[in-house]
Order: sequence, then structure tokens, then C-alpha cells
Amino acid sequence: MSDYVVRFVNARVGYDEPIIRDIALGIPRSSLTTILGPNGSGKTTLLRAIIRYARVFGGYIYIDSKNIDEIPIRDLPKYVSYSPAEIYSQMALTVLDVVMSSRNGGGWVSKDEAIAALRYLGIDGIANRRFDELSTGQKRLVLIARALASKAPLLLMDEPTSNLDLGNKYRVIHTLRRIVYDRGVTVVAAGHDIDLALASDWVVALKNGEVMAMGTPEDIINGKVLSELYGIDVEVFDVDGRRLIYVRDKFMKQPLTH
Repeated sequence: MSDYVVRFVNARVGYDEPIIRDIALGIPRSSLTTILGPNGSGKTTLLRAIIRYARVFGGYIYIDSKNIDEIPIRDLPKYVSYSPAEIYSQMALTVLDVVMSSRNGGGWVSKDEAIAALRYLGIDGIANRRFDELSTGQKRLVLIARALASKAPLLLMDEPTSNLDLGNKYRVIHTLRRIVYDRGVTVVAAGHDIDLALASDWVVALKNGEVMAMGTPEDIINGKVLSELYGIDVEVFDVDGRRLIYVRDKFMKQPLTH
């Protein structure tokens, strides 16, 4: 994959000091890309660097061949929309208000655009409900609708499947894949979810602020990479076209199976 919408070139990024050091990576255009790694590996910092919430200490970050340092902050919504991991209560805002709080290029998302995004995800029926009264799964879908309504070609999602039950997790993964397929946007999701990584087009394994490996799910989701990435004994088997992941531990009655 050579057509990258985002490129990090020997970039060092962080806050008071670098957390990510001298990384070089590309995010393929019109793909679902997962940034996979343990806690504290720098996944969120990597996303925040793209929207200039984190400081670039050295090297370069490009969006569509434009150095992010040369893109005015007010113009960033034309290129990228960011959805954080934390789901705030948004006070007493309605779902429609939350989606309309997104920037769309140089202005705010209109009511019609917000309703269209909610309808695309099949949740327009909750448009007038209070956001803080929704389930976690519904809130995640609303935040995806908010990002989608921005019409930005690049959507950054931090932990989009965290704290979701099995059904809602798969709905979110399905939604992200559908957005890439239907709209041709690029979705970059940071997290720990192996299912999300397996459903992705591209996976970046990040550890201690460095890129340990990157490639297709077939390249990354294997025993060698996962064992090194997480520091546990992992075995991966392909059975009837499915990838089974075993985590072995002498104190477990049965291996943990994914």
C-alpha cells in the first residue's frame, strides 16, 4: 500500500517530553487502520499528534502531503475529525445537539446534515433523546455520527469499542467498515481490540512509543508479534478460515481463548 493519507517521518511527539520517538509509518487511504498496543504505548498520543493536541519535537507529520504545522488550526476540520476515548455526559444536550456540535469545514454541522448522519447509522430515532441518558453503545454510535457529519476525509477514533458488550462491539466494527466501504474515508482506530484489528485493512503494532511492526492483519495477528507486544505467551491458529488466539498460563484451568 503506497497511497498514504497520513505519514509520520522520523517523528518525535509527546507533551512535556517525547512519548513517541522517531517513528516512520503511513496510514493507507480509504482504509480501516488499527493502532494496536498495550497501555502506555503512545496510541492516543499518536492520534492527538495528527490534530496538533500533542507537540511535535522533531521530524514531520503529513496529511495529504501537507505538513500539519503548515495547516492553520481553524482549517484542520477540513481534513480530520477526532473522537476521544472518554464519553462525556455532554450535560443535557440532545443527540442532535451533540452531532451538530461538530465542525464541517469552515462552519458547524447543520441540522439536516446531522439528521442525515444519524439516519445513515440507523439511529435517527433517538435524535431528540438526551445524550447522557443513552447506553454506552448508543453513545459510541452517536460519536461516530458526529465524526461522519463533519465530512472530513480522515476520522480518528480512540478506543471506539471499549466498554461495549459483544453485540454493540460488532455493531461499531460493522459501522466503521461500512463507512470506509461506502464513503471512501480513512478511519484510524486506536485500541486493544483484536477483533477490530482483524477486521481492519492495516494494523500498526505500537510498543513503548515505537512501531514494533505494521502490515495486514495476517502479518500482525500472530503468536510471535502478540507475545512480544503484550509480554504474554500467545499462540495463534487458523482453523476453518478463522484465527483462534490462545493465551497460556500455568495458573489458568483453561487457556484464554479468543
